[in-house]
Amino acid sequence: MEEFIIVLLMIKVEIVTPKGYAYSGEVELVNIPTEEGEVGVLENHMPLMSSLKPGLVYFNGKKEEGFFVTEGFVEVTPKKVNILAEEATPIGEIDPGEVKKKYEEIVKKLAAAKSMEELREIEKEREIYETLLALVVRK
Repeated sequence: MEEFIIVLLMIKVEIVTPKGYAYSGEVELVNIPTEEGEVGVLENHMPLMSSLKPGLVYFNGKKEEGFFVTEGFVEVTPKKVNILAEEATPIGEIDPGEVKKKYEEIVKKLAAAKSMEELREIEKEREIYETLLALVVRK
């Protein structure tokens, strides 16, 4: 009788915010929202540095267990993924009602902006909450 050994290739992933580690673990696959699009990373991935785009970082295809991240950077090496984000929140801890309320407040602030600088800041915040709203409404 033949025996087969299955070897799972795992890659270390760390999500770090100014408050500390949001996540640290080993996974088979991590999906990361970057400015260039969503990137799927397995062990032995080529080295990569990119800017994060607000969105969902998730592991092994399980979006419901992911983290919503805002802007930051990602560094990929063949054995490790470092995600440095301004904010990282487990998607399961996000209240869709609160997100919708905050999004509506931001839209009102957008209409009342008095300068281009203020408009750009509020627009950036609106994009983050629009992305978050799309994620939590469909979960």
